[in-house]
Amino acid sequence: MKTRFRIGALAAVAAWSVAAAAPAAFHDVRNGDTLATIAATTLGDPSLWPALYRANRDQIRDPARLYPGQRLEIPTLSPAEREAVRREAKALRPQ
Repeated sequence: MKTRFRIGALAAVAAWSVAAAAPAAFHDVRNGDTLATIAATTLGDPSLWPALYRANRDQIRDPARLYPGQRLEIPTLSPAEREAVRREAKALRPQ
């Protein structure tokens, strides 16, 4: 049992090290940018805008208002995370 724990712990540390070493991607907000347009250009899908909002909550009070000069971090999303964010965006869409 101890061996399994050690292997799992080592794998977790290795995954964290790779993620920590990966350079962060950023986008500098320009006039006319929205979270959806930034998500379309940086993540390839405008419906992934909630992920941008979550990653930058320290800067964004209202997801409908961005200001030129803001520097937003672009999160890295797994395929499963992308699907979850798409479902979230669909649920938030006005009917």
